This record gives sequence, structure tokens and C-alpha cells, in this order.
Amino acid sequence: MGNVSAGATKKMGLTALTLVTASNMMGSGVFMLPTNLAGVGYISLWGWVFTIVGVIALALVFAKTSLITPRAGGIVAYASDAFGPFIGFQTTVCYWISAWIGNVALLVAGVGYLSYFFPILHQPIYGCITGIIILWAFIAFGSLGARTAGKAQSFTASCMLLVVLGVGIIGWFWFDPKLFTTVYNGTGHSDSSAIMSAASIALWGFLGVESAVVSSGQVENPERTVPRATVYGLLIASVCYVGGCTVIMGLVPHEELINSAAPFADAARYMFGKTAGNIASALSIIACFGSISGWLILQSEGPRAGAKQGLFPKVFAQTNKNDVPIKGLIISGRLMSIVLLLTASPNLAKQFQVVILMSVFASLLPYMYAIISLPIIMMNKNKNHGASFIFYCVLAIIGMIYSIFALLGSGTDSIFWGTVIMSVTIPLFSFVVAGRNKNGQPSVNVES
Repeated sequence: MGNVSAGATKKMGLTALTLVTASNMMGSGVFMLPTNLAGVGYISLWGWVFTIVGVIALALVFAKTSLITPRAGGIVAYASDAFGPFIGFQTTVCYWISAWIGNVALLVAGVGYLSYFFPILHQPIYGCITGIIILWAFIAFGSLGARTAGKAQSFTASCMLLVVLGVGIIGWFWFDPKLFTTVYNGTGHSDSSAIMSAASIALWGFLGVESAVVSSGQVENPERTVPRATVYGLLIASVCYVGGCTVIMGLVPHEELINSAAPFADAARYMFGKTAGNIASALSIIACFGSISGWLILQSEGPRAGAKQGLFPKVFAQTNKNDVPIKGLIISGRLMSIVLLLTASPNLAKQFQVVILMSVFASLLPYMYAIISLPIIMMNKNKNHGASFIFYCVLAIIGMIYSIFALLGSGTDSIFWGTVIMSVTIPLFSFVVAGRNKNGQPSVNVES
């Protein structure tokens, strides 16, 4: 899960947009992945392959949709355009849930690296209290606006790159192939099941890929620049992710790694000693917590757009003097605090995995609706002919296959709760219809 770009006043070229795309995805999402993927085993490399191919297809589809129908609210708006208000509402709910649950994962990762210095945080009650205090501190900071939150982004991104690239590149000198190949499939299930599980976990690192699709007004020659920068940025993030996770699995003994709350810090400790571990942990803490305020603002944009369309309660569109929908942030903050308490575990790596799989599942439904929206919108705009239409239809099929693949790999618990969320949106939509009808916005097509 990545950092939020502070925005640009000048139009961006290919290099600038590529770097924005890479940092948007990477952020602090990488910091606990080595531990979770080590539990799967080195068969997880196949999960990375499927994830990278799938995410490139997703990104190119989102980029094309944003170019042919620029809309505030991004993938949520595309689903509403293609499928109508109910799917727009369901997508907004799921995307919003995915965003704030994802922020819970950032908090868990940050507390995990803090526990490197304060082992007492391994105790669930102290870890939860610390996470909740940090959360509300960042909500207060986020209320100051996107510009303020964005000022810290370059510094925190630098901390992240220093740790990830440092371990991912220099670590090869300490890499032990025997250590890496200790466990091929540690899930206790079939190889195909293990690969699906790895793909779902790996997808966490790329959540937010849709936020990297910058509006055409901010980019030079967007038709060419946006798709190319998206692919290049994804490849940079992929090299960092795969390199970092692979090196650590060949540096830290398997039994230690699968229970590690700070895998990059442990890797640095094995490479250079305790001091290096302390420095890596401190930089990781800054990177994890530094991206929270920006993502708090980003997670409020979906409900804000939904509220303006009459799909979400109006309270989510109410802003303070800094143009931040603070009431929506407070509502999200309360829900995040509840999730922190409900998922509390003495094993922070296990807690992180539970939380990210919940977030991945909640994001996949909006992704699938947005993928299928592209051919529907292209047909509606009479663009359903030629090589371009066939190319994007093929990408949409690849994206759908990958999304279903990752959905199945998210686990029975995630699928169960995701199904519950989807079911609850059905009766809730009646309240949305009532509100829209009051404002003269029809929600259904019924002949009188």
C-alpha cells in the first residue's frame, strides 16, 4: 500500500509520472510481506508472477477508462456509470471499507516495527492501545489538509526506499540459497492453493494502483504517457517487492522469519549487526506511519464522491476549512479502532495477514466492476471497434481471471465476511433510493 502524491502544478512527463506511480503503490505495503510470504514458502514466487501480470492488466484498464471518461471518484464512478446507482453504491461501500481496513494494516505494521524497540507491544492490549493512539493523532494531523500531509511524503518515501532497496540490493551478498529453499510449500494445502494464497497476499502491495492513474490534465500527452508510466512504475515496484522478499527469505532462518514482526530490521541485523537492525526498524516506523495521514485523506475521497452523488450519507461530504471531510474521517477512525481491537493477536504478523486479506477482498469487488465497466463504456461511446477495443477486452479478461484467482486465495473467512458486506448493501440501498428520490434523482427505471 503506497503513498499519496501531493499533486502537481506543472504537467508531468514520463519520468515524473513513473516515479509517482511507483511510490503510490510501494509506501509501507512492503514491510510485513516477507513474513507473510515466508509462511507460504518459496512457491510464493509464482504468486508474484501471477500478481504482476494481473495488476499490469488492471492498471492499463483503469488508465484507459480514466482517459475516455474522466470522473471524480475514480473506479467507484466508473462502476456507477456502467451498472447504475445500486452497483455504484455497493462499490463505494466496499472500496471505502478496503481503504480504511488497509490503513489498519499500516498501523499494525508500524506497531510491529515499534515492538523491535519495545517488546511489550507484542502483548495484544498494549499493541492495540498504541495503534489506536497513533491512529487518532494522525486523524488530527490529516484534518489540516492534503497539502500539509503531502509535505512529509518525500521524506517518508526516502526512508522506505533506503530500507527496501538497501536490503533488497546489498542483501544478495549474504543470500543463502539453502536458507531460501528450506520450505517450498508451508501452507499444508495443495500447490495451487498456496499460489492463490500468495497472490492474494502479494496483491496487498499493489493496492492503490488505481490512485496512480493521474487525470489527463496533469500529464503531458496522456494517451501515451499514462499507460507507459503505469507499466514502468509497476515494474519498479515489482523489482523492489520481489527482490526484498526473496533476499530476506534467504537471510533470516525460516522459523524466525514466519514469526517476525519486523522482517527488514531482522534482515539488517543479520547483515550488519544490532545497530543496523535498529536503524532499519526506525526508518521503517517513519515510512509506515508517515504514509497514514495521506491515505486517511485518500480513503475519504470515495465516500465524499458517493455522498455528492446521493449514494452515501451527506455527512461524508461535509468538509472543514481545509477541505477535509473530517466527519467522514472520524467515522472511519472509530471503525478502524474497532477492527484493531477485534483482530488483536500476540502474533503481529498473523494480525497483519488477517487485516490485509480483509482489505484485499473488499477491494476486489470494486476492481471487478471497474474492469468490466471499460468495454461497456467503450460500447456506449461507440468505440467498440478496431484493435484497441480488442486489446482492452483481452486485458479486461486477464484482469477478471486474476481478480477471481486472488479472491479465491483470500481465504474462507475473508470470503464469508465479504459476502456478508455485499448482502448488507442490498437492504441499505433502499435508504439511498429514498434519499435520492427526495432530491429528485431517480434510482430505478420503472414504467408508470
